[in-house]
Amino acid sequence: MELLAYIDPGAGSLFIQAVIATVLVAPFFLRSQIRRGIDRLRGRSTTATTTATTAPPSDDVAPPPQP
Repeated sequence: MELLAYIDPGAGSLFIQAVIATVLVAPFFLRSQIRRGIDRLRGRSTTATTTATTAPPSDDVAPPPQP
């Protein structure tokens, strides 16, 4: 008995679209981990990049009450 495999053109294009979308979207979801890995390969410390990207405290914060 001979088995014939058939993939519907619509199903094939859906599969190809899912693969391409996964490849393109993965870096956006994993960008912090990718950046951390690249920094480690380059010999940079990860604390320097995190402190540089944090914003300074804003001036509109109320000071603590005086006792």
